[in-house]
Amino acid sequence: MFFFPYLSPLKRRIFTPRWSSFRIPVSVSPAYPPSMAMCLFFPPVRKPRLASYVHRSFLARFSVLPRFTDRVDIMSLDISSQKPVFGSRFHSFRLVNAYSINLADQRVHSVPPESLFPCTGIPLLVVGDLNIHNPLADPLRSFSSQEVHYSAPYFELAALGGFALLNSPGGHTRFPLSGKARLSVIDLPFANPQLLPFIKGWETSLASTGSDHVAIRIMLASASSDPAPPRLRWDLTDWELLSPIIKNFIVLPPPPCPSPKDLDKWLTGALDRLTGLLKDHTPSSHPSHHSKPWWTPHLTNLRRKYHQAARKARKQDTRALREMANVSKSGYFKAIKVAKNKHWSSFLLTPTPQNLWTAKRFASGWAPRLFPSLPGGQNPGTNERGPTRTLLPPQGSLFPPP
Repeated sequence: MFFFPYLSPLKRRIFTPRWSSFRIPVSVSPAYPPSMAMCLFFPPVRKPRLASYVHRSFLARFSVLPRFTDRVDIMSLDISSQKPVFGSRFHSFRLVNAYSINLADQRVHSVPPESLFPCTGIPLLVVGDLNIHNPLADPLRSFSSQEVHYSAPYFELAALGGFALLNSPGGHTRFPLSGKARLSVIDLPFANPQLLPFIKGWETSLASTGSDHVAIRIMLASASSDPAPPRLRWDLTDWELLSPIIKNFIVLPPPPCPSPKDLDKWLTGALDRLTGLLKDHTPSSHPSHHSKPWWTPHLTNLRRKYHQAARKARKQDTRALREMANVSKSGYFKAIKVAKNKHWSSFLLTPTPQNLWTAKRFASGWAPRLFPSLPGGQNPGTNERGPTRTLLPPQGSLFPPP
């Protein structure tokens, strides 16, 4: 278990810790530091602004190397092991801990975004009290233009590096002790693409620490190897049988004077009951690598009839049965062609930037160049025919009928 307190110097050099905890499932430890079971790391300066606690049972299995710079508001821990961590190919991961304060009337922050999101090839977790407000972390809060302007560089740089914000949107992490300030989300953890598959949860359910910041727990574990649940075929739902059941569905009354937890439990129970009824009357798909997006139940019936006729013709070998098998075969393959044409047309009716050049590759039969050009012009910008005429038939030839 790791604890990252952000130390706020008060009068007489008394420090109030603001705890954020990140739990690694390999260790068992007491709820909150400090204790004799914890090992402390902090920048070697006279007045550090942050520190990191690591449980000693964790140190028995992993090597922890603190990395310091000349800064007092940022540090990192390199965690290494002889065996791969999280069941991955990586033998180490890194934790970056930061505490940023506002300078120059909140126009400048002490920790710039360039120091938080380095480009590295190992799993990286960035945690910190950044003292910034952004709609991505707290979408229900009213923001000023200055707050969005000063926080945008952090989220933009994180997005460019592939970092993902782990906070639940709107999950407050700071509850001011006085009634003058609003609840806020300023304790922000980010995970890079190498670490994101191993993130199993984010929660603030730990007991109060006595600070105005709540304790944050992040669970890391091996990536799940369980297969994804089968997709439900909502187009095949038996609505004739399900409709009267839904009409008679009764929602139990809510508990009197419920707490937010009781109200959430009541609503979740009613939703689970209704969802269970829908799933019980909806078949699930069982896709394989042989599955085709254009395949229909009608083609399944035609294929069954074709194989039945072909087997009967091979066994009895009569002229009538052979002709029947040929008719079934012709109808079956014609239906396949019609289904492919229909699927191709619907695919072209809704082009997106993600599938546009994929469709061109399917139509041309060869991989596109690094900088593809449209037919009839030197490049998309100089094509005088215009993109619409170029893309769609009958004027264009980029997507001809199959």
